[in-house]
Amino acid sequence: MNQGYILAVDAGTSSLKSVLFDENFVAVTQDRVEYNYEADGLSVQIHPDLVWQAFLKVTRNLEEKGYARKVELVVPCVFSPALIAMDAEGTPLFPAIIHWDRRSIKQARKAVRIIGKERFLQVAGNIPYPGGISLTSMLWLKEERPEVFARAAVLGHLNTFLLKKLVNRWIIDPTNASVTGLYNTVAASGWDEDLARDLGIPLEKLPSVMPSFEVAGKITEEASRITGLPSGVPVLVGSNDTSAAALGAGLFEHGRVLNISGSSEILVICLDRPLPDERYYLRTHPFPGRWLMYDIVIGGFALEWFRSQFCRELPPDTFYHAYLAEVLGGKKQGKVRCVPYLTGDRTSLIQKRASFSGLTLDTTREECLRALVEGIVGRMRRTLDMVSGRLTLCSTMVVTGGAGSALLEYKRRVFQDFKIELRENCSILGCLEIARRFFHQGR
Repeated sequence: MNQGYILAVDAGTSSLKSVLFDENFVAVTQDRVEYNYEADGLSVQIHPDLVWQAFLKVTRNLEEKGYARKVELVVPCVFSPALIAMDAEGTPLFPAIIHWDRRSIKQARKAVRIIGKERFLQVAGNIPYPGGISLTSMLWLKEERPEVFARAAVLGHLNTFLLKKLVNRWIIDPTNASVTGLYNTVAASGWDEDLARDLGIPLEKLPSVMPSFEVAGKITEEASRITGLPSGVPVLVGSNDTSAAALGAGLFEHGRVLNISGSSEILVICLDRPLPDERYYLRTHPFPGRWLMYDIVIGGFALEWFRSQFCRELPPDTFYHAYLAEVLGGKKQGKVRCVPYLTGDRTSLIQKRASFSGLTLDTTREECLRALVEGIVGRMRRTLDMVSGRLTLCSTMVVTGGAGSALLEYKRRVFQDFKIELRENCSILGCLEIARRFFHQGR
């Protein structure tokens, strides 16, 4: 690459971030555009066009700065699952059903009855938990919105939608395919025809699976006109954002640990062999021969919920720094307990709800806030303790995301057997690592 730029894009649950890198992999400029999801009871969804419009705003800003026409490579990563049913032209027929969605609990239980937990774990590597595995959302569309399912040419994830827009091809990568429930994650061998047949999902509705570091295609003339990016520029397939973050955090070796602190708290561990378990999720690593296990619980969104409901008089900056530091200070655990399932439990077929217990007339909001944090971080601590019985964990835990100093100091106490290493923008750095792999192969 000579005098050109790499555009790394991270499409998250609530915003799209981008960083432009020069030929020496040095960041030149960055951008962020926010958007909103919709929540109504058990249904949580986002309109794909909001993400696309955010991408267009990023490229238009690059155009205004004089960079857009100098982009020579685009590398995306996306949050997942985000199931999108699209017609033959790539137009969404229904909002993207995202990972917090729980409307498909009935379909999840039905899928388990048909296939069985053991077979799901042996092949897909995961139990089809509602929302967390997009198969359940496919089945929900088939049963509850049959006209949408029938019209859908492709059932893909967010990167399928974006790549169709940019290069006019139907593609998904293995890290996204791993959480559909129809991909052979254990063998990393592609769509499993038997699972798809037994569950009534036509294989022709699924996009082609391509490695993260391969070229999905080149920007079309139409996409160039809309985005301002040059036509003919290669777009890599990219990966899921959690998997990209694992790359950016250096999770290449068995037992390395990452904590992503954002709207959710995600614990990620690199594996040199698949170790499926119904207590966590398994997905392929962006690079062959490795896997990632991860557990997820609501994080930042739970804290913001608490602030907006019980601490409205506190400005966000005060709440997340001085107030939270005061609440989490010291080592004594209170009598109040919190089960933090404000968006349900991502690893359960039971519709769990959040709750506080141990409340008395003299219970304070500070005790409740501390209990909420203890419930969230305690979930990750228990997962680490469980996994440590099956493999040797690295003594360093990389932490990335939006964890403020107060929450970070609390984590240092809870994870005192690990050396905490902070690293910013791991998902974007993961996109850069995918680009390096692409250039290393001389493509």
